[in-house]
Amino acid sequence: MSPGVSELCRRWLAAPVAFLASALAVVCVVSVADVLPDVGLLVGANERFVGWAGLGVGVGVLTSAASLLLMRRTGAGPSLSTGAAAAVFGLALGHQVVDDLQVGLALVMLGAAVGCLLTGAAGMAFELPGRYRVAVLFAWVAPLVSGWPVLAWVALHDAASDEAQLTVHPSVWALAPVSALIVLWSVVSMLVEPPRVQTEAAAPWETAWSSLAVVLVLGALAVMVAGFEPSIDVVWLRPLVIAVAGLVVVGLAAVVSAIPVVAARIAYVTLLVAGLCVPACVQLMLVVTDAGALRVTAVGAALLAAAGVVGAAVGWRWARTASWAALLLIAGSCAGAWVMPNAMWPMLAATAPFMVAAGAAAAAGVRLGTATPMSLRFCVLTVVGVLLLGATLSIPLGWSLGGAVASSTGDARATGRVFLGLTFAAAVLAAAYIGTLTPRLALSRDREPIRR
Repeated sequence: MSPGVSELCRRWLAAPVAFLASALAVVCVVSVADVLPDVGLLVGANERFVGWAGLGVGVGVLTSAASLLLMRRTGAGPSLSTGAAAAVFGLALGHQVVDDLQVGLALVMLGAAVGCLLTGAAGMAFELPGRYRVAVLFAWVAPLVSGWPVLAWVALHDAASDEAQLTVHPSVWALAPVSALIVLWSVVSMLVEPPRVQTEAAAPWETAWSSLAVVLVLGALAVMVAGFEPSIDVVWLRPLVIAVAGLVVVGLAAVVSAIPVVAARIAYVTLLVAGLCVPACVQLMLVVTDAGALRVTAVGAALLAAAGVVGAAVGWRWARTASWAALLLIAGSCAGAWVMPNAMWPMLAATAPFMVAAGAAAAAGVRLGTATPMSLRFCVLTVVGVLLLGATLSIPLGWSLGGAVASSTGDARATGRVFLGLTFAAAVLAAAYIGTLTPRLALSRDREPIRR
């Protein structure tokens, strides 16, 4: 029986909607480039804004987990429509912040938007057949890598204002149709009620799920505890931030031992490195270069975004090899970019290979994560958690290790070098670990993509 018109429209629009939902979620992430120009204004509006950012991380993780649990019955529609609504309100509240209540509400709404949009966009794969599923997952992962240089460029070239803002606020002429299209697809999907992949969680996966959720929530709580107490002395605050970030990374790394599927372990490790390290490194490169004699142009940002998409295509096609080779290229790119040039073309020469490698690693992780439905759900929660936690921890961690990142270009360069060094170490260790798993992957039977 051939599908009807509504079902055909739902299938053909699935990939564009997944791309737009993922891109909108990236815009809602409060990143380094968003906060750097307005740190002083944000502290003046609400000196506890880091604590509220931690609460936003917790809300994003919880909404993602709840959406994944409910998706077996409701599908991706409710999560997408809720995320689109939260994004509209969160972006409006995060623009031109004037008081402490607005800061708190904006961060909570933005966290919920990221959790719902990313989870709903990836969850579309569970109710689509064959090639539509592949297109949706690739469209979902592409903005998660290529969006960061574009977002940084827009934030750095945004008109200066006397009021703080948490994120870049898109034009209403762009935000309104994007949100409307996401909601429209959600409504059609809920009306059609397509068949969905149904898999019950086994005991090993329940352990992995609970371990990841506990680490992410505890990380968010630690950020909240430190951020809601602004009276902590600087002498104690720096080591406290470093300790919290270190414990979060160690906890996330320890979760891999609870993952029962070899392909899912490799996917988790690659997504962990890409999600925690890539956004801050790329955006700080643009921050330093844009402060030079000649500012970064839109063409430069577009070239970096295109490099990320090319890398994602390579990683999707050769996922097994890219899972470790891309991490080694990330490490090599970090070594080459350590000088942090202040001219655009040298910056592009150093950052473009990094973007290609980051795109390949992220796409390879998602592709390997399609081994089973449970592993894909686990990877989705991983992406949401590490993106939110990484973005939230990057500002205080950079301040603790490299200096006051908002005070000068030299401080931003020092912070960028710290993150590049940490990324180099993380990528090398992750590639070595994946190298030990690759022979087991060749012998295992968990390499087939999800099927109905």
